[in-house]
Amino acid sequence: MTEQLVTKSLKLVCGTADAFLFDFDGVLADSEPLFRESWNMALEPWDHEVSLEDYWKYWSSLGEGLEGEIERCGLEGVDISLARERQKTIYENFVNDGKVPLFPRAARLLKILSSKENTCWRPFCIASNTPCNLIQKILIKGGAPIPLIVGGDDLEKKPSPDIFLRASSLLGVSPSSTLVFEDSWKGITAAERGCFMSVLVLNSYNRKLEIKSEFVINGIQPILDMMIEGSIV
Repeated sequence: MTEQLVTKSLKLVCGTADAFLFDFDGVLADSEPLFRESWNMALEPWDHEVSLEDYWKYWSSLGEGLEGEIERCGLEGVDISLARERQKTIYENFVNDGKVPLFPRAARLLKILSSKENTCWRPFCIASNTPCNLIQKILIKGGAPIPLIVGGDDLEKKPSPDIFLRASSLLGVSPSSTLVFEDSWKGITAAERGCFMSVLVLNSYNRKLEIKSEFVINGIQPILDMMIEGSIV
């Protein structure tokens, strides 16, 4: 992947959007390492650990999850329901203990996005597979405002477009005029399936993955810079 989306192009594509949708994990929150840790702790009774490389490719980006891990690694005897309950409890404890951080400058970006006095203001939403209550807790502990959030509580998860479609509906905007910021294959694919515009946000984990997107930026800093400058065209 190359950083194809230069500042001018970012302004142009943002300028055509009526609203913004932000994925949470890997875009605003540096939560994926804690997800991996929680799964590895959950799988201890079956003496299995998800490798770093496999996690970023198959879990975080492709969204294959536990079933994919079991099939790919030929695991036997794993109680899927129990493993999921264990992971859920472990990760919730991480969140409640304040161990799940936002990326640097994410709180500031959300504050600027939430201010209608900003000349770049657009309605926006966090649209994530993660349950809303966990996102809210992470935002609060990170000193960020809580915007509209659509989580994966009762919707089919990405790469289904359902979460993005619900978010655009709540914002009252058309998918074709809504810009999605994502960091994974499953997220970019969900945007494509829902007819949304999308931007791939690079982080330290997804740079080596083959995720195809027309537009690519290096983290959220370019978005923040544009908002501060008020320079959407």
